Amino acid sequence: MKLKEVAEIIRGAYLVEGKAKSKKKACKELTMVSLEPISFLDERKFLEIKCANEASSKQLTKAGDVIVSLYHPMIACYVEKGQEGYVVPHYMAIVRRKAYVKLDSRFIVQFINSTRGRRLLAEKAKEFDSVNPASLPLATLSNVELLTDVNRLLERF
Repeated sequence: MKLKEVAEIIRGAYLVEGKAKSKKKACKELTMVSLEPISFLDERKFLEIKCANEASSKQLTKAGDVIVSLYHPMIACYVEKGQEGYVVPHYMAIVRRKAYVKLDSRFIVQFINSTRGRRLLAEKAKEFDSVNPASLPLATLSNVELLTDVNRLLERF
C-alpha cells in the first residue's frame, strides 16, 4: 500500500515576516533543529516569528500527524497531544492519516526513520534526480510503498 492511500501529504507554509508594523501575527514555526532524530518535536527549538500572512489550518500541526523533513537528513517526527497549532514550514511535509484508515501514525514515523524506509525513499528520489538526492519530492513521499504486514504486529499490542 502506498502512503498516499492511507494519508494526505501536505506541504508546509511559505510564511513572510511582515515589514509593516501593523497586521503582524506572532506564531511558532518548526525548524530543522526542532525535529529530533529520535522521532519527537522539541518545542524549545521552535522559532517565534511575526508574519504578514497566515498559514492555512491544514498547514498547522495536529495531534497524530507525522512531520517529515523534505531535506537531508529527512527525519520523521510524531506530533503528540499538546503540540497542536504550530506552523509547518515549506521545507517540511505533514503526513495526516485519513480518518477511515486504521493505522497508527507512529508506524509511518518508524518506517520513514528506519534504514529500510530511508533506502526506499532514496531509491525513489533518484528517479527524479540522478545523483544522491538532497531533497525529497512530495511525489516520492506520496508513492512510497509501506509494508502492510508490519502494522499487524503493532495491532497486537
